[in-house]
Amino acid sequence: MKTNKPSFLNKVKNIAKDTAAYLADGARNVPKEEFIRRAGICDSCVHFIHNQSTCGICGCWMDVKAKWRKSKCPKDKW
Repeated sequence: MKTNKPSFLNKVKNIAKDTAAYLADGARNVPKEEFIRRAGICDSCVHFIHNQSTCGICGCWMDVKAKWRKSKCPKDKW
């Protein structure tokens, strides 16, 4: 499945929204095991852009977003 990447503006909005939620939550991360679980889901997702480590839906860097406690997968996979 080919994913249309979000526009630059939408990517910035998504990253800003998730960063604000992360900071409002006290910059808390999930436990290592949860990060590994989330990263595995992303890695096997058809929307994951492997050579950029980004989500093709929201445009976020998943090696960062998957660590943040308040972050959510845009497809509700985690």
